[in-house]
Amino acid sequence: MDGQPCYRAGFLAPAEADALFQDLRDGVAWRRERLQLFGRPVTVPRLLGWYGDSGVNYRYAAADHLCEGWLPSLAALRARLRRELGLSSNLVLLNRYRHGRDYMGWHRDDETGLQPAIVSLSLGATRRFLLRPPGADRSWGLDLEHGSALTMDGRWRHSLPRTRRPVGERINLTFRLVDRARP
Repeated sequence: MDGQPCYRAGFLAPAEADALFQDLRDGVAWRRERLQLFGRPVTVPRLLGWYGDSGVNYRYAAADHLCEGWLPSLAALRARLRRELGLSSNLVLLNRYRHGRDYMGWHRDDETGLQPAIVSLSLGATRRFLLRPPGADRSWGLDLEHGSALTMDGRWRHSLPRTRRPVGERINLTFRLVDRARP
């Protein structure tokens, strides 16, 4: 991966994407999280889940997310991503956007111990995703469709903004490679 975003519409066949969406919506231990950002408590505006190799810790915003294994559907998807896209990963972060008011603000996935290459899979409702290359002032948008995959360098700034437009539920899976250190 050269760091440039690469969008693959239809990476998952429609029936496969539908089944995975249902499996994850019903089978993930979704969490509502509160974090300390800039010294104040903030409720994360979406639901979260994470799975990965036992003992892997994904730390961001001063919060630890210790993994205890993989759901079978996620383990199979991880193997496919390695086989087809060459991405090694030991963690997947799941974001569940229940409606247009759930969002992710501008950020980079550049925490200490996080490898920059990520694969992001989208399931459910199409949402507008914004990207900004390192050092750039302007962003560009991309509509992430059901079953699509986006490979990118996590050092790019990106966001999934709120929308007033009626929109259905969406689940995003971001596969990453992090250091295996425990807290």
